[in-house]
Amino acid sequence: MCRSRRPLTLASLLVLHGLAQGQTESEGAPDTELQAVEPATGYDDGFFIRSADGDSEFRIGGLFQVVASYTPEREPASDFVVKRMRPELSGRFDALRFLLEPNFDEDGVELEEAWLGTELFRGQDLLMLGRMKVPFNLEEVRSRTYIDFPTFSIMNQFAPAEENGAFLYGESPSGRWEYNAALYSASDGLDNVAARLMLHPFVESTDSRFLNLQLGVSATLGSQEEAVGGDTIENEIGLPVIEFAPGVTLDGRQERIGAEVAWFHGPWFLQSEYMVVRQEMSSSSADGEVDFSGGYLTLSRTLTGEAKSFAGVSPDSPFDFRTGRGRGAYVLALRLSQLHIDEDAESLGFVVPATFTDRIRTVSLGLDWIANRHVMVRTAWVQSFYADEVLLDGGSEDRESALLVEFQLHF
Repeated sequence: MCRSRRPLTLASLLVLHGLAQGQTESEGAPDTELQAVEPATGYDDGFFIRSADGDSEFRIGGLFQVVASYTPEREPASDFVVKRMRPELSGRFDALRFLLEPNFDEDGVELEEAWLGTELFRGQDLLMLGRMKVPFNLEEVRSRTYIDFPTFSIMNQFAPAEENGAFLYGESPSGRWEYNAALYSASDGLDNVAARLMLHPFVESTDSRFLNLQLGVSATLGSQEEAVGGDTIENEIGLPVIEFAPGVTLDGRQERIGAEVAWFHGPWFLQSEYMVVRQEMSSSSADGEVDFSGGYLTLSRTLTGEAKSFAGVSPDSPFDFRTGRGRGAYVLALRLSQLHIDEDAESLGFVVPATFTDRIRTVSLGLDWIANRHVMVRTAWVQSFYADEVLLDGGSEDRESALLVEFQLHF
C-alpha cells in the first residue's frame, strides 16, 4: 500500500510544481499575451478598428456638403440646398473588401456605392461586384472630397455615374499603367461595357517635375431606352437650359469616347478632359443620331505654398475653430469648359426650339479655403455664355452668371 502511494504522491507533486511554474510564468507576462490579441483603434482619415495582425479592418468616415447659390437671371434668385450627407462604411478581411455609401437628402436615401470585392494577383487588382462608379471620366471617378469647385464641369452630365455590375481596377507592377473595366446594367436595365486605360510615363523618374503626369483614354458602349421628354440639358451650375420635346426617347446605341490628362507638382494642379457622346434618339415623327461633345480645362494653385494632389491639400498651419489660430490653406482655381450639341437635335425636333443653343461656353473662377484636414469652404463665380439666346426664367438671354458658396465637412 505504501509503495503504491509513494509514486502517486511524487507524480502529484511534479504536476503541481509544473502548474505552479506555468502560472508564475504566465503571471510574469500577462500584458504581452493580452496585447497580442487586442485590436487597434484610432483615427486615420476615418475612425477604424483593426485586428492585431492587421489583416482585418473596419472604417467609418463621412462627407457632408451644403451649398448656397445666387443666380440673378433665375427665379428664385437665391437657394440653399443640402447636397450630400453621406456616411462611408468600409472594411477588409484579408483579401476581401467592402464599401457602403448611402446618401441622405430631403427626398430620402440614395445608395451611391455598395460593393463586395476581392484582391487578385497579389493585391495589384481588385474585382468588385455591386454598385460603384463606372470607369470612364476622371472627373467622376475622383473623390468628391478634394475637387476645386462646388460643381463638376458641364460635360459631366453626359458621363456615367454609379451603376450595378462587375468592376475590375488594377495596375501594372511598376505603376506605369492603370486599367479599369466594367460590365454593368444602366438605370434602364440594359447592359453596357466600359474600359479606361491610364499611363503614368514618368512614374519611375522620382526627381522629375512630371512624375505625377497622367494620360488616359476611355470608352463605353451600350444601349439606352429611356423617355426624356421634358428633361433638360443643364449648364455648369446644374440649372436647365435645353429642354427635350415631349415624346422624345433615347432609343438605341450609345457610344462614349473620352481622353484625359492630369498633372500636379508642388502647388500646381492641372486637369483636362474631352469627350464625345453619340446617341440614337427618336420621337413620333423622326429618328436620328445626335452627337454631344466638349471638354474642360482646370488649372489651380495653392496660394499658401502647400503641395496639391488628388488627395487635396494639407495646410501647413491648420485653422483651429476653438482658438481661432492658424490660417489654413488657400487655393485659386480657373476652369474653362464647352459643350457642343449637334444641330440635328433641333432640326429633327428633339428639343424645344426656344431653348436650343448649339454651344455653351463657361468660365469658372474659384477660391477655396482649406481650414484643416476636415473643413473646406469653396466659393466660385460662374459665367455661362450661350451661342443663341435661350429662354430662362427672366426672359431670353445669351449669358448668365452665378455665385456659389459650399461648406464641406469630411472625416
